[in-house]
Amino acid sequence: MKFAIIGAGRMGLRHITVAKSLGFEIAGVFDPLQAAMDAASKQHNLNSGVAFKSAHDMLKQVKPDALVIASTASSHCEYVCAAAAAGVRYILCEKPMAVSLQECDRMIDACTASGAVFGINHQMRYMEQYSVVRTLAMSDDLGGLCSMIVAASNFGFAMNASHSVEAFRYLTGEQVTEVSAWLDAGRLANPRGVQYEDRSGQMRAVSASGKRLYMEIGFDQGHGVQAVYGCRYGQIYSDQLAGFLRVSHRRPEDRSLPTAQYGMPAVENTMTIAPADVIAPTQALWRDMMKGAGFPDGTCGRNAVAAIVAANVSGENGGAPVRIENAPRDRSFAWA
Repeated sequence: MKFAIIGAGRMGLRHITVAKSLGFEIAGVFDPLQAAMDAASKQHNLNSGVAFKSAHDMLKQVKPDALVIASTASSHCEYVCAAAAAGVRYILCEKPMAVSLQECDRMIDACTASGAVFGINHQMRYMEQYSVVRTLAMSDDLGGLCSMIVAASNFGFAMNASHSVEAFRYLTGEQVTEVSAWLDAGRLANPRGVQYEDRSGQMRAVSASGKRLYMEIGFDQGHGVQAVYGCRYGQIYSDQLAGFLRVSHRRPEDRSLPTAQYGMPAVENTMTIAPADVIAPTQALWRDMMKGAGFPDGTCGRNAVAAIVAANVSGENGGAPVRIENAPRDRSFAWA
């Protein structure tokens, strides 16, 4: 498998690690910053022949079988469409998928037309902090997932909250249909440059059946990612960075009692899960892409972008609910 990558920053370096672990041939690397190219060459002992000064020249000369696009979001659409036109068979794009819904649609259409297998690097389904939670929530003991509450440090709606949107879709099997959000007045400088902006704040999203996703990702918070999953008969608490789960649920004999009757003895368990990681989940994502099924595709990525677009619009209008189908397609955002 001849592999190439566009974007050799922090995530790009990890993608090269994944590609090497899967036995791919590293045939092309491009980043507009020479420092990033030098770092990639040094860390991965790459020969000078795989370094390119133009992404488009790399696509023409290397003709890769597989491509990762780990550049900033504003360039994702350009590079995905170029890769599809160049005949790249497998295209994996970092999140957020694009900076507008219009771009998401162009990317999906281009890959559909060329026959490319198009994935978005939303790896939640491959992480124990979500796969174990999904199994537990669907069990008879918990009775199904009703809500997901995420309390975390400031990581922006597009950058990491988009992961929570995809996790919610994976856990419930339902897409977000409506979003309300409240944007923080304070804004922090984006470490990737002053030209980028990703708002923080609070968000509430709902699915068609009424399942809820809540997020508290205020700019004044600087550490931690915890999630509480509310189920029919109990709760699951997850510390995603520490790799810790606590499960508490009603006894079987108490399941038929009204939900308001909550003062009964509970069954409680704790367990250790793998802390948040990106290497092993991305390896698993690639394996499913090569099988052609079971991976987060462009539709998953678009749903996450639609939710974040709706969150921004809602926040600008005092938290007024925004239906996903009414989120503006042509509005672009300065996400990194």
